[in-house]
Amino acid sequence: MLESYVTPLLMSYVNKYIKNLKPSDLQLSLWGGDVVLRKLDLKLDVLEQELKLPFTFLSGHIHELRIHVPWTKLGSEPVVITINTMECILKLRDGDQDDHESGSTSTSRSVSESSKATGKPRRLQQAAPSDPDLPPGYVQSLIRRVVNNVNVLVNNLILKYVEDDIVLSINITSADCFTVDDLWERAFMDITAPELVLRKVINFADCTVCLDKRNASGKIEFYQDPLLYKCSFRTRLHFSYDNINSKIPSVIKIQTMVDSLKLSITDQQLPMFIRILELIIALYYGEIGGPREADREESICHVREAGTNVPGMDVDIENQGPGQYSNPEFYMDSDMSAENYQGWVSWAWSFVPALVDSEEGEEGLYLQGETGGVPNNPQQHTLKDPIVSIGFYCTTASLTFKLTESQAESSYYSPQKVKSREVMCLVQEGITIEVLLMGEPFFDCQIGVVGCRALCMKGIMGVQDFEENINRSEEEAVFFSCGDNLSSKGMTYLTNSLFDYRSPENNGVRAEFILDTVTHKETYTEIAGMQRFGAFYLDYLYTMENSSGKDFQDSSAAILEDIVPTVQEISIKRLVVGPLDIKLHSSAVHRIIKMIICAMDHEYEPYCKPQQEIVEESRSSVNPEEISRLEEFIPTRLTCLTLLQVTITVSMAEFNLLHTLMPLIVGGTVPPGPVNVSAFRPVRPLPSAQFQVERMKVEHSVPMYAPELVSIVSALSQPSDNLLHHCYAHFYLKVSGFQAGLTCQDSTGGFLPLIPVIPSFSTALYGKMIQMPAYWSKMYSVPTTECILELPCFAVQATRAQTHLLQAICQSWTHGTLSGATLTLNESLINEVYKAPGVKSLDQSPTLEGSLQNLELKFCSRATVKCASGTVGAVKVCARTPGSLEGVKESLVPLIQGPSDTKELHMRRWLNEIRKPESLLAPDLLTFSVQVPQQSDNCRNSGAVLLASVQGIAINVDPIFCTWLLYQPHRGSNRQQQQNPGPVPLTKRREDDISLGSTPLVQQTSNQASDYASSPVKTKTVTESRPLSIPLKVMPDTQVSSLTSSEERMKELIAHAWDAVKRLTLQLELQSCCVFLPNDSLPSPSTIIFGDIPGTVRSWYHNQASMPGTLVVCLPQISVVSAGHKYMEPLQELPFVVSKPILEEGDAFPWTISLSQFSVYTLLGQQRSLSLVEPMGCTSTLAVTSHKPPNCPEGRHSFVVCLHVDLQPVRVKSSNPQIQLSYELLLNWTSTWARLQKQGILRQTSSIPEPPTGATPSSPVRSSAGTAVPDTSTYSPSADVGSPTEGDSVPAGDDGPFADPVTLEQKTSSIGGTSGKVSLWMQWMLPKVIVKLFAPDPTTKKTEVCMISELEDLSASVDIQDVYTKIKCKVGSFNIDHYRCSMEEGVRSSCGGVVLSCTDKLNRRTVLVRPVSKQDSFSHISGFFSPTAAKVLEGSHQQHGFLSITYTQAVTKNVRHKLTTRPERPTRSGTTTASQRVTADPLADGSPQYLREILLTAQPFDVVLSCPLLTTIVGIFQTTVPRHFKDRGKSAGQPTRSHTLTSRCLPLIYINTSLIRVICPGAPDKTEDLHANKEDTLVLKLGSLSMAPQADNPLTRTVLRKDLYKHALNLGILRDPGSEVEDRQYQVDLQSINIGTAQWEQLKPEKEGTKGGASADSERNSQNPALEWNMSSSIRRHQERRAILTPIVTDFSVRVTAAPAIIFSKNLSPDIGQAEDLVVCGHSLEVNVTSSLDFYLSIAQVHLLHQLLKDNMVAMGATVQGTETEEMLCGLGKVQCVVVSFILLKDMSLKPQRRKTTH
Repeated sequence: MLESYVTPLLMSYVNKYIKNLKPSDLQLSLWGGDVVLRKLDLKLDVLEQELKLPFTFLSGHIHELRIHVPWTKLGSEPVVITINTMECILKLRDGDQDDHESGSTSTSRSVSESSKATGKPRRLQQAAPSDPDLPPGYVQSLIRRVVNNVNVLVNNLILKYVEDDIVLSINITSADCFTVDDLWERAFMDITAPELVLRKVINFADCTVCLDKRNASGKIEFYQDPLLYKCSFRTRLHFSYDNINSKIPSVIKIQTMVDSLKLSITDQQLPMFIRILELIIALYYGEIGGPREADREESICHVREAGTNVPGMDVDIENQGPGQYSNPEFYMDSDMSAENYQGWVSWAWSFVPALVDSEEGEEGLYLQGETGGVPNNPQQHTLKDPIVSIGFYCTTASLTFKLTESQAESSYYSPQKVKSREVMCLVQEGITIEVLLMGEPFFDCQIGVVGCRALCMKGIMGVQDFEENINRSEEEAVFFSCGDNLSSKGMTYLTNSLFDYRSPENNGVRAEFILDTVTHKETYTEIAGMQRFGAFYLDYLYTMENSSGKDFQDSSAAILEDIVPTVQEISIKRLVVGPLDIKLHSSAVHRIIKMIICAMDHEYEPYCKPQQEIVEESRSSVNPEEISRLEEFIPTRLTCLTLLQVTITVSMAEFNLLHTLMPLIVGGTVPPGPVNVSAFRPVRPLPSAQFQVERMKVEHSVPMYAPELVSIVSALSQPSDNLLHHCYAHFYLKVSGFQAGLTCQDSTGGFLPLIPVIPSFSTALYGKMIQMPAYWSKMYSVPTTECILELPCFAVQATRAQTHLLQAICQSWTHGTLSGATLTLNESLINEVYKAPGVKSLDQSPTLEGSLQNLELKFCSRATVKCASGTVGAVKVCARTPGSLEGVKESLVPLIQGPSDTKELHMRRWLNEIRKPESLLAPDLLTFSVQVPQQSDNCRNSGAVLLASVQGIAINVDPIFCTWLLYQPHRGSNRQQQQNPGPVPLTKRREDDISLGSTPLVQQTSNQASDYASSPVKTKTVTESRPLSIPLKVMPDTQVSSLTSSEERMKELIAHAWDAVKRLTLQLELQSCCVFLPNDSLPSPSTIIFGDIPGTVRSWYHNQASMPGTLVVCLPQISVVSAGHKYMEPLQELPFVVSKPILEEGDAFPWTISLSQFSVYTLLGQQRSLSLVEPMGCTSTLAVTSHKPPNCPEGRHSFVVCLHVDLQPVRVKSSNPQIQLSYELLLNWTSTWARLQKQGILRQTSSIPEPPTGATPSSPVRSSAGTAVPDTSTYSPSADVGSPTEGDSVPAGDDGPFADPVTLEQKTSSIGGTSGKVSLWMQWMLPKVIVKLFAPDPTTKKTEVCMISELEDLSASVDIQDVYTKIKCKVGSFNIDHYRCSMEEGVRSSCGGVVLSCTDKLNRRTVLVRPVSKQDSFSHISGFFSPTAAKVLEGSHQQHGFLSITYTQAVTKNVRHKLTTRPERPTRSGTTTASQRVTADPLADGSPQYLREILLTAQPFDVVLSCPLLTTIVGIFQTTVPRHFKDRGKSAGQPTRSHTLTSRCLPLIYINTSLIRVICPGAPDKTEDLHANKEDTLVLKLGSLSMAPQADNPLTRTVLRKDLYKHALNLGILRDPGSEVEDRQYQVDLQSINIGTAQWEQLKPEKEGTKGGASADSERNSQNPALEWNMSSSIRRHQERRAILTPIVTDFSVRVTAAPAIIFSKNLSPDIGQAEDLVVCGHSLEVNVTSSLDFYLSIAQVHLLHQLLKDNMVAMGATVQGTETEEMLCGLGKVQCVVVSFILLKDMSLKPQRRKTTH
């Protein structure tokens, strides 16, 4: 009977998966034809064992199961199985939930029940009597027909997955599976020749997927919108058999088609949806899930035990039972155990037999004949896997992102109603997913998308940008588009599918499949993928072959015999993305960021945490056979990504609310408060920046079995290069055709053609990273990371208008506004950038072009060091000026050229020599190698190494660059001002605020939390006066604490850098950089190679008559070498070894720094070149030391930087044309700088409202309790100076004139470096400075006057500390000579050629003749005692050489108490506290911030005064203003008032000099040669000059502000240097002054007869010690010669006391940072002659004075009426001498006082 065969088959499935079922009742019901079972429970453990998923079934129920068997029509009607309402609930299996015991128990239970279930049917089959009327062949064919036509209908399938607070529920209304014919219509079919095909269809109706969130109790509070709602799809199954007796289909095709797939995700569902995707990825990579090892081993053992009974069975129809399913399990499990379980491929393939079983309805039929074939006779039949093709096709799919808004009901417990708003949608067309696999040896997955686009929908964040009333086109809403659409592409995505009428299966032809790796690569190329799919194509190929190259199926017998062959696995992923267009405008960016924020809004733990690599300490020895097998083949995973035609457009922000979104991404919080959003209006035209990439290819390869491979290779002492290569993850990036530029979106929504800013270029990047780094920690020679970057050529070109527009685009995104409104933009700027093609404007700005060539960078990291090297081939920058309509040709002006041959440019002779053209094989501009040691305990720290070499660079600072910088668009009407008057341009707003005199900085703080209490009226007023579009400040409030923290961070950074610098081995070579500064533009001639700056200058120098004046500055060649280093090539192979590594701290210092070939010269046209600074150089030594103070709690170091510089002699030459050229260049660049500052280009932050700098604002009215306030309306002295009640009144007499003064230099010398500070000490040694000034002689044509200034033995030291800066300068000697030079007459001298001399060149042995009666030995001595300055400088300022100057600048608050001469009083402690309180804000402190002091001492020197000579020399520095600067009018405005001569601004000055002689010789008179003894020279002698900032007899001041003066007097701070109110008075003492006349012959140098051009060099060359010793007697007689002086005025002394004005600086408001100057006292001056005045005057002296006055004044341009004077003097011819005596005026004093009332 048929029942005896069919009934056990059906009962085996029902009993296997359903609990508590009686087989007898089921058998009786089946024989009746219909079975109805209700409320059935599924065997959950069996389902878990069958599925082998990391899920646990919480419950599984079937409400009703119906089985209909038409026993009378089994050959023509199908068996129908109906399931009504099946529900299953799953959850993720916990890691420790099921231990090995429970797993084994579950497995054993399921296996035992399964064995029982399989045993009972077998016994039933054996007990059933064989019917002779039903032969086995007939039964077999009948059962095959029954199974092939079984219909399965599932109604209301419910699946639910729960995890944490996630609930994923799936409901399918109906799923119907039935058999169809060749037209895919429902029919009763059988497998017949010649097709041997079986077709089935599964229809799914109304599939709904929901994703909701449950609370802690497991209840869903409100339902979210479904992810997928009522989606219907159909599945077609196609089975092909090799012959009619085949039990296994040779080809299985399962393909699903969906017409429309509409997904919807809300902001609350997005984190849960990403969590589900992470679960799928974790399952894909095997990070979680998979059967446990115990389960796998136990199931394998059980299967092998069950397989022992297989050979004893006969191959007949009775062996078709379900028990034979164990054999494919045996094959699969044994295969998995042999290959160490390959993860998801094996798992997926294990479902293929079960899947075929469920579809065909008979398990045994699928596997008939396999049980006995393989074990009994392997040669007879080998197991072969079928080809399985799975496909999914979707015509249109959409993913909509929604934002939910909760609206609560009145009742607290009522559910919330959710209202969602669609803001973004992703639409895809023509989706294809195809999987082709044949067992484990072959797997291929292809995914393709024809078209994809994303578009904005409704408004977001209150901005109504895409609402219905806006009427914007759909093209404007699309911000992402890729590929084509179905209307143009067609149905290519369905090619060769079961839904394609042209496919082989639908035309009765057997399909052919490509199962070979090489053929697959050749067939499915990137081009073929893009032809079928337009947007996206993915091809994932995995193959497994043995070493002989045969198919893996041939080795199945060997696997069963436990012989493991050599397997070669290949895994390749290829991704291709077609034409991609991304438009990042405001609407798209805000939606994307909002999506990212919603996705980050969760607290889920990751599924798989990265585990720390554990290195096995005892690793077994490596097998040589295994190594040889690895050398032959190592499996890798290769991933290739190709992007084609990518376009990214970043538009100017139409609205910007990123300040409310970005803090959420970085983890911050948004300040509370509503966001006022202005009405949205589209901006057209909309400027945009666009980036285009023609092709970008990314390749990534990793070893397939990294742990096993690395553990083997790392155990080798010297692994081969091939093995090491496969132990890395390799990354390769190649970009072709990348370019960027500007475009504009017009009113139609389209974009204008690209205006390139970065022309097309290509680049490549390669990197590799070691796998499992923990295994390689002890192998120092193995690189862990390597990276190589190659950039053949990179260029940038832009006009100034384009940079303005790019800056506006960037600022629209970086500077948010409170209202979200956009910035306004000048229309003329847009018109200039996007001008119509072919239209040339009248004032076209030049285009700046820069190029970088042959950039190569390498980076390598090892366990011990990190190193990098690189080269930069060339850098060129030029300016291109466009041609105009008048026929002016386009010109090219080179600006920067590197490398350039600058070795000979420091000398002017290169202009007249033949210059070689720039070679194409020139060395690279920059080559460097850097090596930094890693911090490791196992390796020695050898210190970092830096090797660098820079070739010569030529720079042309052309005025065209100023033209480019100063370009400003024409002022026109700003767009959007009529539509949206709220927004104001950032730069224009700042100008308007300043011009109106408003205080925007105060108002900016009104939107934030108020820093101090303010009245409601004030807050209201300020808020109402502010427009809504004031830009929101981006930076936080700049306070003193932030400034202090930044300084602290900088010091910490220096401390960290010290560890690397102190061991740094440095080798730096910089060739000379030659800078050309032309006065006018120097375009490159067409005959010169592009960008050759020296060639261009040389061409202009020789070929152009009107060459513009050019200043050439040749910067020096620089060489820096650390201590003990030997020269190495700068480009080294990585890593490299230094011959002498630095091991100990400080060994790298000192550094030797050498500079050479520094020169400056000028090119003045007409082939004239004049030197300005002769070539020179220097050698310096840099040393850095550090120490850690014991009292430093922070552990920071103190650093002392010492620099010693030995300069070569400096020779400077100058003339008026050179000065004029330098002045014009300075004028050009200062005017450019001023205009740039005015335009706000150099202070970009000024366009953003900044908060006031300074301390944290306190109360506007500072507390002054307990003090008497004289004038509260204008000033509170107690708040700023101090309270008179804090101490007793201190009389001014405390600071007596006889108190010992203390200089600032003495006090700062005792101040040492503090902890964590950096101090700098520099010393400069200069042997000689020669300055030559050339000027034309006004009296003689073709004659030049040259003045030579020589300074010898110069030394300077600079000491910079945190609290003071000290500069000391000493000059050994200083001489000034002059001579006249004529091309015709040679060289001659006048006045001995001496202008200033500090030696005895002029005769110093002078005798003043005076009457005997007047020779008073004490008449020339000053009144009381030696001057204060002399006493101070004697002890603190040692004399070295001719001149010594010391300049000291110290912080007032640090040194003020040290300079106080009186003892400290306890009562001043309160004042100090008040001062500290006030100085919390630097502007609130009335005292100056810095205190300055100057100390000067000088040895005797002589000055020869000649006004005609000085006038000639001064004429060198007379310049004329160019015409184009004269035309510019001065800007109107009020003159700024400043107080320069005040006690706050003037430094403390101490001066002490020795004898000073001023000699004024008369002009030689040729007519009076006979009178050789005539006195012709006037001599003024000054015995000494001293100056000090303390007066012995202070002046009485006229006080304007008595309140301030009285407070300061009571506090005793009037005499304190640097106090708030300081009464500083300077005293100048001029001692031993006399005036007389002498003969020039007695004063002039002895060697006057020599040529006046003889300089000190020639004198030194003529020195002969032997000759001078022989001539000692004559030399002694010459030294004993004396000059007789006839007195005019005998010795007298003068004392001048000057008291500058006292100004008090009062803060108006601490918030504004402005101060008001209050005049306390005006200027005072007193002049005292402290000795008698004796005048002696003769007629000859009067004549001499008249002649000197006439010669000097006429030369200086003054008119002197000399005739009347001569007549008057002739009448006194008989008078021999006139004596005027002022004996009684010994104490004559002049005390004028000027009261200053204005300020």
